[in-house]
Amino acid sequence: MSLSPYATPGGFGDTEALNMIFETLVRMDPTGATQDIVPGVADEWTVSDDGLTYTFNIRDGATFSNGRPVTAEDVQYTLDNWSDPEVSQWASFARGYESTTIVDESTVQVNMSQPIGGFLYSLAMVTAAILPEAEAEEAGEAFFDAPIGSGPFVLDEWVKGSSISFSKNPEYWDEAGPLLDEIEFRFITDDNNRVLALRSGDVQMVDNVPWSQVEALEGEAAVTLEEFEIPSWILLSLNNQRGPFADQNVRQALSLAIDREGVNENIYFGKGELPNSILPRLRFDAGADQIAPTPYDLEQAKALMAESAYPDGFEATLEYPSGNAAFESLAAVLQGAWAELGVTVELVPGDQATLSQNFTGGEYDIMLPYSFAASDVPIPDEFAEFYAVPGGTNGFFTWWTDPAIEEMVLEFTGTIDEEERAALWPPIQEAMLEAQPAINVLNLPLVSAHRDGVCGFTTNPISQSTFTNTWVTG
Repeated sequence: MSLSPYATPGGFGDTEALNMIFETLVRMDPTGATQDIVPGVADEWTVSDDGLTYTFNIRDGATFSNGRPVTAEDVQYTLDNWSDPEVSQWASFARGYESTTIVDESTVQVNMSQPIGGFLYSLAMVTAAILPEAEAEEAGEAFFDAPIGSGPFVLDEWVKGSSISFSKNPEYWDEAGPLLDEIEFRFITDDNNRVLALRSGDVQMVDNVPWSQVEALEGEAAVTLEEFEIPSWILLSLNNQRGPFADQNVRQALSLAIDREGVNENIYFGKGELPNSILPRLRFDAGADQIAPTPYDLEQAKALMAESAYPDGFEATLEYPSGNAAFESLAAVLQGAWAELGVTVELVPGDQATLSQNFTGGEYDIMLPYSFAASDVPIPDEFAEFYAVPGGTNGFFTWWTDPAIEEMVLEFTGTIDEEERAALWPPIQEAMLEAQPAINVLNLPLVSAHRDGVCGFTTNPISQSTFTNTWVTG
């Protein structure tokens, strides 16, 4: 685990903790009611018509937890570090950023080298959290052992590998919250032990409930399950540089042969949503009335296989995370479904380190690479570029390319007008679904569980919460 916005090796847990301590210039709606950008450290901003200049006003009352006001110098320092690949492993999210000009102590002008449609969403990620320049420079790397931020909570104690606790930040600008005086995160990696801790009352809340435990917890008298719509999906990756998967007919056939309704009901308790995109549900998506979800059509799948270069089928391996009961069931379903097409699938469970190495190195046939796949932003820009724009992720490790779709995506991601973006995205959504470089099995919600008495819990559109609206009764 890391408490540096520039290096978050633990992923989900790191970002949750960072969001407690730090705040960004702008935020994704913390209530999750919309996918909009809302004020953070900055309470107002303007964007030039050409998308090359953003001007932010730092709100009155934006204060670090040591009592020092947030200044324009802090913002400039932060954004320059955020965009520097020598400092931040997430510098790619700052694409288009050129420099920050200090207008006065509470106003900054951000200068862009090119218009980036999703730039405000990049600024809203915790990787762009505002740091106190003087304090961070004085402490060096030790700053991140006990960081000072302008977020709703302050770090109390960090027992590495075990727990991390926070208390209310008395300097936080929002007088309406947080409502909790203190909160502790415990790191319980075993799914069964997490659920047992909830049932016993040892913990009051569990996020990302394992699917194997959902049905049991739904019947628990003192426990409430909540579902949050986030950009999460069951990503099934196909290695397009390997024989059969270079054939679009094969890729489409594999998708059509999946009984998604059966998977949803039998493995995910009916909580998933049938997708009409290779990506999760995102802002600007066309609805099911415009682009139909992929149907279960075994006859059409067989016809496509007959038209492919592999009419008699082929052999392949399917890799997936070991110890994941839902994926074990899903892998068996996929194995049986594809056998109907003459495709013989060997199931290969693996640890996350091995899967990641094989995935990014292109050493796989078919893979469920992540136990929890989700977009970092609720807009299509991130994964549209991952798949369609050649670069570091090689078609998000499918090695798929399509110059026509690449051109469409670059036009979309370079457009800042919301209405224009809303018109540009659905044709891309449809084209990528037809190309089928990867398969979306289901869109899934985040399922959280809490004990009775926990009230007001919300997440932003990407499932992160600062617990500012949460309180406990009893």
